[in-house]
Amino acid sequence: MTMKDLAEKSGLSRQMISNYESGKTKPKADSLLRIISVLNFPRNFFMEEMPDLHNGPVYFRSQSAATKRTRDMQKERLKYCYEVFKILARYVNFPEVKLPDLLEKDVHEISEQEIISKAEELRRLWNIDSISPVQNLIQIAEKNGIIISEANMSDKSLDAVSRWIIDRPFIMLTDNNESSVRRRFNVAHEIGHIILHNGIESIHDYSSQELKNVIERQANLFASHFLLPSEAFSDSLMSTSLDYYIELKKYWKVSIQAMIYKTYLMGLINDDQRLYLNKKISRNKWRTKEPYDDEIPVEKPTLIKKVYEMIVKNDVLPQSELNYLFRLPREEVEKIIGRSISRSNKLDEQKPILRLIENN
Repeated sequence: MTMKDLAEKSGLSRQMISNYESGKTKPKADSLLRIISVLNFPRNFFMEEMPDLHNGPVYFRSQSAATKRTRDMQKERLKYCYEVFKILARYVNFPEVKLPDLLEKDVHEISEQEIISKAEELRRLWNIDSISPVQNLIQIAEKNGIIISEANMSDKSLDAVSRWIIDRPFIMLTDNNESSVRRRFNVAHEIGHIILHNGIESIHDYSSQELKNVIERQANLFASHFLLPSEAFSDSLMSTSLDYYIELKKYWKVSIQAMIYKTYLMGLINDDQRLYLNKKISRNKWRTKEPYDDEIPVEKPTLIKKVYEMIVKNDVLPQSELNYLFRLPREEVEKIIGRSISRSNKLDEQKPILRLIENN
């Protein structure tokens, strides 16, 4: 919602909504109840400050196509994910973060060889050999301390968002019904940002062309080298025909277009061959949907769900009380956790008791 939308639906002025949002004015009880009824957030959400997470830049997959409004919506949902994690982490120890040393360099000084080295180092650290496909990337990333969740929004211009929060990386995936291979590349791309671009204080310090041609390209290169190790991929590439790429997709679980790009990067096909293959993909209308996209299972985050269920099943905390602590709408929490939660939240359903006090 825009401020105008909220003002119209709540019966308050746009200026008043702006004052509340900026902190100039605190809403009175009547105004707050109007806002709550429109936004459908639990009352306790409004009783505490939602922390503003300043440390580190936020990275967006497909940023050049996404509007600022879309990016802002996804940034807010990343805060929700952190809030859910923070509550669960009171009761369960999440896996330790295991990543290579982060690069602290200016993005213009990062070489492709450094990107390759970090991709190889991550495989070794995560016990993935140098010749095999990555089987379940999301599960492996979660096992090694990266918090991944799905967002309760869809927008074809923005696939994912990531950032370090305190001492842990978070990745949030937009619910775009993307194929398994696209999702896997998105996650690898965001891990690339997390490892390569720790030296960036703010992405707003860079022009849109620098973001697209330098920072995004580096994250794509990392994803390509991580998912398709050059020597192993080269050995598996017995032909550069489109039919062979289709079969190879089932093995590497990477899109045909990404494999063609990797083949080109390795110098195994020239500009004309790459152009020919891409034109054929366009003629077949495979730009957005390729063969086997419906057959390769889409990977889902499961770590937050397992932790939530562990707390509830072991009676560490009553489910209704745990849900109340999140201070978020049920549909947002359910998407972040990856399962339905109790519809009945007795703590939140308690109505305030109003008493008339005579003033003598």
